[in-house]
Amino acid sequence: MYASSKTQERYPWWAGNARFINLSNTFIVAHVAQAALIMLWAGAFTLFELAVFSPDAPLFTQGLILLPHLATEGWGLGSDGTIVDTGVWFSIGAIHLVAAVVLAGGAYFHYTQLPASLAIAPKRAAKFDLEWQDAGKLGLILGHHLIFLGFGALLLVAKAQSFGGLYDAYSESVRLVTAPTLDPAVIWDYRTHLFDVRSLEDLVGGHIYVAGLLFVGGIWHILVPPFRWVKRFFFFSGDGILAYSLFGIAIAGFAASYYCGFDSLAYPEKFYGPTLELKSSFLPRYFEAQPTLLDGYTSRVWLANAHFYLAFFFLQGGLWHFQRAAGFDISSVLENWKQNQIAASDNPTLAYQHSELLQPRSAAALRYGIPEAKAKPWFKIEQPDEDHFYRPVQRISRPDLTAINGLEKTLYQTTYQFRKNTFYQSAKRDKSEVKALFGYANASERLYEQPEKLVTKPSAYSQPIETVVYEPKPR
Repeated sequence: MYASSKTQERYPWWAGNARFINLSNTFIVAHVAQAALIMLWAGAFTLFELAVFSPDAPLFTQGLILLPHLATEGWGLGSDGTIVDTGVWFSIGAIHLVAAVVLAGGAYFHYTQLPASLAIAPKRAAKFDLEWQDAGKLGLILGHHLIFLGFGALLLVAKAQSFGGLYDAYSESVRLVTAPTLDPAVIWDYRTHLFDVRSLEDLVGGHIYVAGLLFVGGIWHILVPPFRWVKRFFFFSGDGILAYSLFGIAIAGFAASYYCGFDSLAYPEKFYGPTLELKSSFLPRYFEAQPTLLDGYTSRVWLANAHFYLAFFFLQGGLWHFQRAAGFDISSVLENWKQNQIAASDNPTLAYQHSELLQPRSAAALRYGIPEAKAKPWFKIEQPDEDHFYRPVQRISRPDLTAINGLEKTLYQTTYQFRKNTFYQSAKRDKSEVKALFGYANASERLYEQPEKLVTKPSAYSQPIETVVYEPKPR
């Protein structure tokens, strides 16, 4: 979802969904496989909790989180709220396992029978091909999602009204909800105390309103494309859509944690333990003011804290992808900071180097080094050129090629000589002496010839001067 293969270098190796950005059918395969994994976890964990369940101890003392949910919905309970049939719990776990297999088969079908992109699929399937910049197509897909969520809300309403009812924590019985609250004023009033539901009628009526809103919203998004102001203020990209999805999951997670921590109707104390308090300090957490168990935590403590922190990390993931959708890349900020740190150093080529290291290291490998806090660092002490480790360093002169071998200036030397050298030698020198000085000589001809006199005017000097173009001067 993050990148295509053409831009894979923009994303790290662990961004596994990067391969799906332009492959709509493969994207569906990943989603259906994820749903299969969720179903597999729900079924397997239900059977696991059933295997360790003890009928002699309260549910909330056994560290269970799924069986209390089933009991709250009235499954396996008698009319007085006691557990009478655990076989129905086993059946529900098995149904989830079968559903996981069916979903896995759907993912396999999409993977093997349809092309990677639905753009080239048959006509009915091609309708669900998507591009992140196509706001209308994303609205169509969002509408179908909302309708499915609406059906999910109605399942709870059907269970409460027609299929055995729900457990009522205040009457401590399982009963049918025959008259759910449909008064909009009553439902609207809950906006100021959302987590204080004290009636099954209000709870079921709220689900009816939620289902209605989901159906209306789904039909709206299917029929009406997004308005211009929506396109202007929202990001229609892979990172943008993922950010909004993570924000939605985070909101749902926080709501679930608050309901679990504070509400005793949707999360009865008989199955989850006493309600909790929230400590909003540096590390927020739900806790019991008077601990119920001497060792361990109740199911409510586990579930409320797990929902809270999962929601928190989903929120961080949403913020991360939102800043990417907005064009802000935190990695570039860190890279610029590192470059500026190196540039601001007195020695840009050698970022913080430890003095005990004898070999120079690249700046990339040393960017996290800690500078030596000494009164007189080694690199600030005047040393001979042969004794320092790194070059260039402060207060040590650079080597001068014009001051080698004791000579102030040297234009060119074939070998180092410990005597005065001249660039042009007189032709009167013996060839053995020339070979000793320069390493070569030709016996058939002289190395240098005397220049011919251009004029016959007698020299003003008593003796001729040898032709010397340059003569080094020893120190």
